[in-house]
Amino acid sequence: MADRYAVFIDIDGTLTSKRGIIPERNYETLRKAQKQGHRIFINTGRSRGNISDDLFDALSFADGIVCGNGCHLILDGKDVFKRSIPLETLKKIIDYVIERPDIWCVFEGEKKLFYIEDFRKTRQDNSGKIPILSAAGYEKEYADCAIEVVAAGPKLPADFEKTFENELNVFRLDTYADCVADGCCKANGMQMVLDYYGIDRAHTIAIGDSENDRNMLEFAGTAVVMGNAPDAIKEIADFVTLTNNEAGVAYAVEKLIFGE
Repeated sequence: MADRYAVFIDIDGTLTSKRGIIPERNYETLRKAQKQGHRIFINTGRSRGNISDDLFDALSFADGIVCGNGCHLILDGKDVFKRSIPLETLKKIIDYVIERPDIWCVFEGEKKLFYIEDFRKTRQDNSGKIPILSAAGYEKEYADCAIEVVAAGPKLPADFEKTFENELNVFRLDTYADCVADGCCKANGMQMVLDYYGIDRAHTIAIGDSENDRNMLEFAGTAVVMGNAPDAIKEIADFVTLTNNEAGVAYAVEKLIFGE
Protein backbone atom coordinates (compact mmCIF):
# COMPACT_ATOMS: atom_id res chain seq x y z
CA MET A 1 0.00 0.00 0.00
CA ALA A 2 3.03 2.31 -0.13
CA ASP A 3 1.67 4.05 -3.24
CA ARG A 4 -2.00 3.22 -2.71
CA TYR A 5 -4.68 4.91 -0.61
CA ALA A 6 -7.46 3.78 1.69
CA VAL A 7 -10.43 6.10 1.15
CA PHE A 8 -13.06 6.40 3.90
CA ILE A 9 -16.38 7.90 2.82
CA ASP A 10 -19.41 9.05 4.78
CA ILE A 11 -22.84 8.22 3.29
CA ASP A 12 -25.42 10.93 3.97
CA GLY A 13 -24.55 14.31 2.54
CA THR A 14 -21.36 12.85 1.08
CA LEU A 15 -21.58 9.72 -1.07
CA THR A 16 -25.31 10.13 -1.72
CA SER A 17 -27.17 13.07 -3.22
CA LYS A 18 -29.99 14.89 -1.46
CA ARG A 19 -32.33 12.28 -2.94
CA GLY A 20 -30.40 9.52 -1.18
CA ILE A 21 -29.00 8.15 -4.44
CA ILE A 22 -25.33 7.46 -5.18
CA PRO A 23 -24.43 9.43 -8.34
CA GLU A 24 -23.16 7.19 -11.14
CA ARG A 25 -20.03 9.34 -11.41
CA ASN A 26 -19.17 8.38 -7.81
CA TYR A 27 -19.60 4.69 -8.63
CA GLU A 28 -17.47 4.85 -11.75
CA THR A 29 -14.66 6.82 -10.14
CA LEU A 30 -14.46 4.66 -7.02
CA ARG A 31 -14.44 1.47 -9.06
CA LYS A 32 -11.65 2.91 -11.19
CA ALA A 33 -9.68 3.62 -8.01
CA GLN A 34 -10.16 0.04 -6.84
CA LYS A 35 -8.88 -1.31 -10.16
CA GLN A 36 -5.71 0.68 -9.56
CA GLY A 37 -5.21 -0.96 -6.16
CA HIS A 38 -6.78 1.60 -3.83
CA ARG A 39 -9.21 0.44 -1.14
CA ILE A 40 -12.63 2.03 -0.60
CA PHE A 41 -14.39 1.95 2.76
CA ILE A 42 -17.74 3.35 3.85
CA ASN A 43 -17.59 5.10 7.25
CA THR A 44 -21.09 6.02 8.37
CA GLY A 45 -22.95 7.09 11.48
CA ARG A 46 -25.80 4.77 10.52
CA SER A 47 -26.15 1.48 12.35
CA ARG A 48 -26.28 -1.66 10.24
CA GLY A 49 -30.03 -1.81 10.92
CA ASN A 50 -30.46 1.72 9.61
CA ILE A 51 -28.92 0.83 6.26
CA SER A 52 -31.73 -0.49 4.07
CA ASP A 53 -31.16 -3.67 2.11
CA ASP A 54 -31.24 -1.69 -1.13
CA LEU A 55 -28.62 0.77 0.12
CA PHE A 56 -26.50 -2.03 1.57
CA ASP A 57 -26.54 -3.75 -1.82
CA ALA A 58 -25.59 -0.46 -3.47
CA LEU A 59 -22.59 -0.24 -1.13
CA SER A 60 -21.43 -3.77 -1.92
CA PHE A 61 -18.70 -2.42 -4.22
CA ALA A 62 -16.81 -1.13 -1.16
CA ASP A 63 -14.00 -3.12 0.44
CA GLY A 64 -15.62 -2.73 3.84
CA ILE A 65 -18.15 -0.79 5.90
CA VAL A 66 -17.67 0.94 9.25
CA CYS A 67 -21.16 1.33 10.73
CA GLY A 68 -22.54 3.26 13.69
CA ASN A 69 -19.65 5.69 14.20
CA GLY A 70 -17.12 2.90 14.52
CA CYS A 71 -19.09 0.41 16.61
CA HIS A 72 -19.53 -2.24 13.88
CA LEU A 73 -16.97 -3.20 11.23
CA ILE A 74 -17.80 -5.40 8.25
CA LEU A 75 -14.64 -6.34 6.36
CA ASP A 76 -14.14 -9.05 3.75
CA GLY A 77 -17.86 -9.75 4.04
CA LYS A 78 -17.76 -10.64 7.73
CA ASP A 79 -18.20 -8.93 11.08
CA VAL A 80 -14.79 -8.25 12.61
CA PHE A 81 -15.84 -5.90 15.42
CA LYS A 82 -19.05 -5.05 17.29
CA ARG A 83 -19.73 -2.91 20.34
CA SER A 84 -23.31 -2.17 21.34
CA ILE A 85 -24.67 0.18 24.00
CA PRO A 86 -25.11 -1.69 27.33
CA LEU A 87 -28.67 -2.57 28.36
CA GLU A 88 -28.45 -0.61 31.61
CA THR A 89 -27.49 2.51 29.66
CA LEU A 90 -30.38 1.97 27.25
CA LYS A 91 -32.83 1.71 30.15
CA LYS A 92 -31.40 4.91 31.60
CA ILE A 93 -31.88 6.64 28.24
CA ILE A 94 -35.49 5.45 28.06
CA ASP A 95 -36.27 6.90 31.50
CA TYR A 96 -34.50 10.14 30.59
CA VAL A 97 -36.43 10.60 27.33
CA ILE A 98 -39.84 9.61 28.70
CA GLU A 99 -39.50 12.35 31.32
CA ARG A 100 -38.86 14.88 28.52
CA PRO A 101 -41.67 14.60 25.92
CA ASP A 102 -40.13 17.30 23.71
CA ILE A 103 -37.36 14.85 22.74
CA TRP A 104 -37.71 12.20 20.04
CA CYS A 105 -35.44 9.17 20.24
CA VAL A 106 -34.61 6.25 17.97
CA PHE A 107 -32.71 3.12 18.98
CA GLU A 108 -30.83 1.80 15.93
CA GLY A 109 -30.08 -1.87 16.26
CA GLU A 110 -28.24 -4.28 14.04
CA LYS A 111 -31.58 -5.56 12.76
CA LYS A 112 -34.42 -3.61 14.39
CA LEU A 113 -35.29 0.05 14.93
CA PHE A 114 -37.19 1.37 17.96
CA TYR A 115 -38.64 4.77 18.85
CA ILE A 116 -39.68 6.87 21.84
CA GLU A 117 -41.57 10.07 21.15
CA ASP A 118 -44.64 12.09 21.96
CA PHE A 119 -46.35 12.57 18.58
CA ARG A 120 -47.98 15.77 19.78
CA LYS A 121 -44.60 17.47 20.09
CA THR A 122 -42.02 15.72 17.94
CA ARG A 123 -41.44 14.49 14.39
CA GLN A 124 -44.18 11.84 14.09
CA ASP A 125 -41.90 9.39 12.32
CA ASN A 126 -42.47 5.78 13.36
CA SER A 127 -42.31 4.05 10.00
CA GLY A 128 -40.73 0.62 10.38
CA LYS A 129 -39.95 1.19 14.05
CA ILE A 130 -41.09 -0.58 17.23
CA PRO A 131 -42.46 1.65 20.03
CA ILE A 132 -40.78 1.73 23.44
CA LEU A 133 -43.22 2.46 26.27
CA SER A 134 -41.02 1.84 29.30
CA ALA A 135 -37.57 0.67 30.34
CA ALA A 136 -39.02 -2.43 32.00
CA GLY A 137 -41.05 -3.31 28.91
CA TYR A 138 -38.06 -2.88 26.64
CA GLU A 139 -35.90 -5.10 28.86
CA LYS A 140 -38.57 -7.80 28.98
CA GLU A 141 -39.13 -7.95 25.22
CA TYR A 142 -35.91 -6.78 23.57
CA ALA A 143 -32.99 -7.17 25.97
CA ASP A 144 -31.14 -9.28 23.42
CA CYS A 145 -31.37 -6.70 20.61
CA ALA A 146 -27.95 -5.12 20.15
CA ILE A 147 -28.37 -1.34 19.86
CA GLU A 148 -25.50 0.32 18.01
CA VAL A 149 -26.71 3.94 17.81
CA VAL A 150 -29.18 6.08 19.71
CA ALA A 151 -30.32 9.13 17.72
CA ALA A 152 -32.19 11.84 19.63
CA GLY A 153 -33.33 15.37 18.99
CA PRO A 154 -34.12 17.97 18.02
CA LYS A 155 -31.80 19.35 20.69
CA LEU A 156 -30.68 17.47 23.76
CA PRO A 157 -30.51 19.25 27.13
CA ALA A 158 -27.13 20.65 28.17
CA ASP A 159 -26.77 18.04 30.91
CA PHE A 160 -27.02 15.04 28.57
CA GLU A 161 -23.30 14.38 28.17
CA LYS A 162 -22.73 14.73 31.92
CA THR A 163 -25.63 12.39 32.68
CA PHE A 164 -24.15 9.70 30.43
CA GLU A 165 -20.49 10.38 31.07
CA ASN A 166 -18.30 7.26 30.55
CA GLU A 167 -21.35 5.51 29.04
CA LEU A 168 -21.90 7.24 25.70
CA ASN A 169 -19.93 9.09 23.07
CA VAL A 170 -22.26 11.89 21.88
CA PHE A 171 -22.01 13.67 18.51
CA ARG A 172 -24.22 16.75 18.39
CA LEU A 173 -25.39 17.89 14.95
CA ASP A 174 -27.69 20.77 14.05
CA THR A 175 -31.03 19.02 14.50
CA TYR A 176 -30.19 15.87 16.46
CA ALA A 177 -27.41 13.94 18.17
CA ASP A 178 -25.91 10.51 17.52
CA CYS A 179 -24.93 8.52 20.61
CA VAL A 180 -22.79 5.37 20.62
CA ALA A 181 -21.00 3.29 23.22
CA ASP A 182 -18.19 5.10 25.00
CA GLY A 183 -14.95 4.80 23.05
CA CYS A 184 -16.56 4.41 19.63
CA CYS A 185 -16.05 6.96 16.85
CA LYS A 186 -15.31 6.98 13.14
CA ALA A 187 -11.59 7.59 13.71
CA ASN A 188 -11.30 4.52 15.95
CA GLY A 189 -13.14 2.51 13.30
CA MET A 190 -10.61 3.73 10.74
CA GLN A 191 -7.71 2.67 12.94
CA MET A 192 -9.13 -0.84 13.26
CA VAL A 193 -9.45 -1.06 9.48
CA LEU A 194 -5.84 0.09 9.04
CA ASP A 195 -4.63 -2.46 11.58
CA TYR A 196 -6.63 -5.21 9.89
CA TYR A 197 -5.14 -4.55 6.44
CA GLY A 198 -1.74 -3.21 7.49
CA ILE A 199 -2.28 0.24 5.95
CA ASP A 200 -0.32 3.32 7.02
CA ARG A 201 -2.42 6.18 8.38
CA ALA A 202 -0.53 8.60 6.12
CA HIS A 203 -2.06 6.83 3.13
CA THR A 204 -5.67 7.54 4.09
CA ILE A 205 -8.20 9.96 2.67
CA ALA A 206 -11.42 10.73 4.56
CA ILE A 207 -14.41 12.39 2.90
CA GLY A 208 -17.24 13.81 5.01
CA ASP A 209 -19.64 16.68 5.54
CA SER A 210 -20.76 17.00 9.17
CA GLU A 211 -19.79 17.20 12.82
CA ASN A 212 -19.75 13.44 13.38
CA ASP A 213 -17.13 13.25 10.60
CA ARG A 214 -14.78 15.64 12.41
CA ASN A 215 -12.68 13.00 14.21
CA MET A 216 -12.43 10.93 11.01
CA LEU A 217 -11.29 13.96 9.03
CA GLU A 218 -8.76 15.01 11.67
CA PHE A 219 -7.38 11.47 11.86
CA ALA A 220 -6.93 11.00 8.10
CA GLY A 221 -3.77 11.71 6.17
CA THR A 222 -5.87 13.91 3.88
CA ALA A 223 -9.18 15.46 4.94
CA VAL A 224 -11.70 16.12 2.17
CA VAL A 225 -14.80 18.13 3.08
CA MET A 226 -17.88 18.38 0.90
CA GLY A 227 -18.95 21.67 -0.61
CA ASN A 228 -22.30 21.34 1.19
CA ALA A 229 -20.63 21.05 4.63
CA PRO A 230 -20.90 23.81 7.25
CA ASP A 231 -18.04 26.30 7.47
CA ALA A 232 -16.87 24.88 10.81
CA ILE A 233 -16.09 21.56 9.10
CA LYS A 234 -14.58 23.18 6.03
CA GLU A 235 -12.03 24.86 8.31
CA ILE A 236 -10.33 21.51 8.99
CA ALA A 237 -10.20 20.46 5.32
CA ASP A 238 -7.07 19.84 3.31
CA PHE A 239 -9.30 19.91 0.24
CA VAL A 240 -12.87 21.20 -0.22
CA THR A 241 -14.64 19.35 -3.01
CA LEU A 242 -17.95 19.85 -4.83
CA THR A 243 -21.32 19.24 -3.15
CA ASN A 244 -22.93 15.82 -2.78
CA ASN A 245 -25.37 16.71 -5.57
CA GLU A 246 -22.39 17.40 -7.84
CA ALA A 247 -20.65 14.05 -7.16
CA GLY A 248 -18.09 15.72 -4.92
CA VAL A 249 -16.65 12.35 -3.88
CA ALA A 250 -15.73 11.55 -7.48
CA TYR A 251 -14.30 15.02 -8.02
CA ALA A 252 -12.02 14.68 -4.98
CA VAL A 253 -10.76 11.23 -6.01
CA GLU A 254 -10.13 12.45 -9.54
CA LYS A 255 -8.05 15.38 -8.26
CA LEU A 256 -6.21 13.74 -5.35
CA ILE A 257 -5.62 10.21 -6.65
CA PHE A 258 -5.76 10.46 -10.44
CA GLY A 259 -4.35 13.98 -10.72
CA GLU A 260 -6.99 14.92 -13.26
